[in-house]
Amino acid sequence: MAKQPQLHSQIKQDIVDKIESGYYPPGSLLPTESEFCKMYDVSRTTLRTALNHLLMEGAIYRKQGKGTFVAKGKVKQILSSSSLRYAEQLKAQGFKPKIKVVDLQKIKPSEKVQTRLGIDAEQLVYQVKRIRYADDEEIQFETAYIRTDLVPEVTEEMANISLYQCISGQGNNIKRTEEQIKIVISDEEIAQHLNITQGTPCFQISTQTFLASEEVVEYSMAYFRGDRVEFFIERDYGQRGK
Repeated sequence: MAKQPQLHSQIKQDIVDKIESGYYPPGSLLPTESEFCKMYDVSRTTLRTALNHLLMEGAIYRKQGKGTFVAKGKVKQILSSSSLRYAEQLKAQGFKPKIKVVDLQKIKPSEKVQTRLGIDAEQLVYQVKRIRYADDEEIQFETAYIRTDLVPEVTEEMANISLYQCISGQGNNIKRTEEQIKIVISDEEIAQHLNITQGTPCFQISTQTFLASEEVVEYSMAYFRGDRVEFFIERDYGQRGK
């Protein structure tokens, strides 16, 4: 006989079902803890366990002194081949995109960056740190390193629009990228720029951008809020069969 889910899991699932059905629409104020306890005939401890799980998953959020609200849908990041730039992906999902450059300077690269870009220690690189927003909410913090010998000019105006457009506009033919994704614990800098508590887990995507010549023109590390972003991967097997 299948084991019955714990009571807090049943409550959590019921709230999720109501959110997905539109009974509790995005942005709506949820019942108070007292109201939920009466509704489900449970203790505050059981209810809070259910609500805390929903908070951690990003399904709901709290406003001090105002209550608990249903979160907007998560931002979907397409990892498979797509011609849509990040801003276009957000617009297609009904979000208003914005980029803020928080640091732009020429630096001597670390050993790690040297290795990723295939350059020596004396070759300067542009370091570009940016925050991406969806509807004025921080969802991604990125640090990118760009080769100055291949891309002589990077301005704040360029970085606020598109780094790939900046790279391509200076005679470079971007061919492909290699990306790695993993879960990391946010440090002080990441937490500050994503407006989360230090130590909160987040997604990290490391990217190497290759030109047609197979030179690596850019290396970046992007950090995404796990409570606000989900990833979509499409696999096209064509005629190869399953």
